[in-house]
Amino acid sequence: MRLSALSIRGKLTLANLAPLLAVLLLVSFAASWLLEAWVVGEAQKQVRLDLSAAREILRHEEERVGDLVRLTAGSAGLVEAFRRGDLERLAEELAAIRTRQGLDLLTLSDARGRLLIRGAAEPSAAVAHPAPLSPPAARALRDGAYSGVVLLDNEALTREGGRLAERARVVGVDGGEERRGMLLLGGAPVRAASGELLGGLYGGVLLNGNLPLVDRIRDIVYGAESAEGEAPGSATLFVGDLRVATTVRLPGGERAVGTRVSAEVARAVLREGQSWLARAQVLDRWYLTAYEPIFDPQRQIIGALYVGLLEAPFDRLKNLAHASLFGLLLVGGGLGYLFSRQIADHLSRPVLRLAESAERVAAGERDIRLPVAGEDEIGHLTAAFNRMTAALRQRDEDLGNLTRDLEDQVAHRTAELEEKSLALIKAQEELLRSEKLAAIGSLAAGVAHEINNPAAIMRGNVEILLMEIPPGAEGREEAEEILKQTERVSLITANLLAFAREQAIHPAPVDIPSLIEEILAQVSHQAPLAGVRIERRLPTDLPPVMGDGERLRQVFTNIVLNAVQAMDGRGELSLEGRNEGGFVTVTVRDSGCGIAPELREKIFNPFFTTKKRGTGLGLSISYGIVKAHGGDISVESAEGRGSGFHIRLPLAG
Repeated sequence: MRLSALSIRGKLTLANLAPLLAVLLLVSFAASWLLEAWVVGEAQKQVRLDLSAAREILRHEEERVGDLVRLTAGSAGLVEAFRRGDLERLAEELAAIRTRQGLDLLTLSDARGRLLIRGAAEPSAAVAHPAPLSPPAARALRDGAYSGVVLLDNEALTREGGRLAERARVVGVDGGEERRGMLLLGGAPVRAASGELLGGLYGGVLLNGNLPLVDRIRDIVYGAESAEGEAPGSATLFVGDLRVATTVRLPGGERAVGTRVSAEVARAVLREGQSWLARAQVLDRWYLTAYEPIFDPQRQIIGALYVGLLEAPFDRLKNLAHASLFGLLLVGGGLGYLFSRQIADHLSRPVLRLAESAERVAAGERDIRLPVAGEDEIGHLTAAFNRMTAALRQRDEDLGNLTRDLEDQVAHRTAELEEKSLALIKAQEELLRSEKLAAIGSLAAGVAHEINNPAAIMRGNVEILLMEIPPGAEGREEAEEILKQTERVSLITANLLAFAREQAIHPAPVDIPSLIEEILAQVSHQAPLAGVRIERRLPTDLPPVMGDGERLRQVFTNIVLNAVQAMDGRGELSLEGRNEGGFVTVTVRDSGCGIAPELREKIFNPFFTTKKRGTGLGLSISYGIVKAHGGDISVESAEGRGSGFHIRLPLAG
């Protein structure tokens, strides 16, 4: 497309955007190159510092072994046992020190360098016949205290006893094997107080297979592995070119012990004795690596120390940086385009903007205010448009306020109506229950009076009959059963009369905890409590309630007895009291069988019972007594999980 074919707005946009894009591209390329060079340089510097830290950890462990051996050789107990020739005690003490300090060997020789106690045996023990001269012992006798990294051949490891030679053996993944052992070794002469040379002591830590040591190096330098077994860095100890202890893992998750270092690294580090700092592939992953040779006391290269940082996090960092720069380029270009387009719109299309705004107002949008660009006709038109939208917005706000006020009033009146309706329903339910109880009470009183007189006559006659029938005579058992049943009829009529009578209350302050304690003492005579664990949560400072003590005793006795019977004499009974703002609420909870949902609404009805010998009046009478006190009684229950009765009574005063 030719430039002349573009509109004025397009030309203005292109003229503003092209220089900006050119500058952004140059800055992005330069920043990307500098950032990548900085990341690589900082990573290599970090690896170099990590190698120094790993070297210090290894040196610290070497010094620890040397100091431990030197202090042990100079201990008064060791010298005294050595002078007496008590090798058995020496063996026990050395074994304890070796185990406590994490040494793999701790060996004692005489003044001629012959082994007396093998320090790697399990347990340490005296040699039956002194072994030939040991090089580590000879050096301790010749040079005094020393420490360093040494490489012992298989024969020397075998001579130390135990499984040291077997533990040092590392099988390479290429089929070869390494039988030599690299150790952190320390030695010291054993001298009497007079300065007489008694023998030599040397001990060490085996580095072959020493995974805790390389893990510690890795954890200190890079941090511990994550839950997925990943760590940002790794550490390795080599004997020759073979990994004998490493944190590097194979794809299967096992340690890469037995793998070999690359030929390029082996040539530089193990042959030429140089440090290696470069990017290298370790097994199947790329690392930023650092290697350095490990020397024995004779300055011979016997292995290598390695630390490495995974390259992947740095690659992700570089990729993120490149993506960020590219994103900034896109954002900068987009913002430049928008800025250029805004300028073009401002210069060429103010009338269209007014038309578009008028369409938005027609669609219902009111929060529109256009900037007045100048004092020309377009500026005057824009100001008139702003005044129009402001007037429309104010009118809509006034209508909205009126609508919200009306909705609030309707909601308030509806809530009041619902509250009054609920109160009316509850009052109707209470009235219906009261009328029902009154009718049933009147009927019960009549029935009780009618039954009581014949029952009394029957009881009197049965008592006379029992006086005539001697014990053990025929018919005596049946007469006694008739007497029991007439007594039960008398009890039922008494309950009927109690239910029918108006609950006369003689109020006085009643201490609920004391009342419940008295009831529990009395209930044990009416129901077995041996298998019931009673939990009391009745505060001593619970305020008294205003009520009739005997009536309340009847309520709590009935509920506690029901709870014990519901558990068949075995379970947990809890009694809890709470002060709830003008009322005391007592909760009696059992661990019995519970109450089915369809029965919970009926349990306070007269004559409703689930017991074979019950009258169904206990809870009805209790309900009436609590209501007469101005309180409330309710129940919560779930089948198989027990029941809880809540009695709410007003406070005294």
